[in-house]
Amino acid sequence: MTDRDWRLQTTTSLAKDWNNPWTGQTVPKGTRITVVTVAQLNSKKVVTIPVPNGSAILLNASKKSHSRAKELRVKSKIDSSKKREVAFLSEYDAFDFLEDTIQSIVLAFSAIEAFANEVIPDNFEYAHFRKSRTILETANKQQIERFISLEDKLDKVIPEVLGVKSPKMHKSWSEFKKLKRLRDRIIHMKSQDRISSGPENDTLWHQLLKLSTPHRTAFDVIKYFTKKMDSPPQWVEYANL
Repeated sequence: MTDRDWRLQTTTSLAKDWNNPWTGQTVPKGTRITVVTVAQLNSKKVVTIPVPNGSAILLNASKKSHSRAKELRVKSKIDSSKKREVAFLSEYDAFDFLEDTIQSIVLAFSAIEAFANEVIPDNFEYAHFRKSRTILETANKQQIERFISLEDKLDKVIPEVLGVKSPKMHKSWSEFKKLKRLRDRIIHMKSQDRISSGPENDTLWHQLLKLSTPHRTAFDVIKYFTKKMDSPPQWVEYANL
């Protein structure tokens, strides 16, 4: 796997020679196999691309966004300057920093959601109380994906699937909660985030300026579960995060 991109959904090798029924060719034992998808670009052309793991590609994109944001902070000496008041070198740099930070947060949160949905078996059913503590409901995989919150998936559903404890008492949980709050602030932006403000007002923009590594927070949550799996996702072992 070291010579392949770690973001691949899966890759394996043939255990024995295989006769391709579509081409009639014999594919020799040991040949690498990768899941691919073929898309119709237009009436004359199709394109083939390897299928990435959803969490892996989202985490890597989050990491790239975080790296760009970090470079902009360094460029403007936001952290290294000894001055009491600092600013980005330009509006362009300030807004690029905010954009990259927002991207990193949203992508990292989405990576956790993608992982949670992938772990749930197709035939799994989750029994839970909804609104009333006296009425027990059962949700299938599709209903879990659509209607159960990510927090409940991590706290209740996946622990039931894997037969492990909830991550609530693990150190990664508090960081996940911070990531969720910030992601929610981004998605549900408030009116106070659109006006001039001083240090006394805790706006979204103030939160985005606080140092964090969203992709690592998300990866820590994912690893809490993969460490307890008999066959963890292949990409986790080789992740470059």
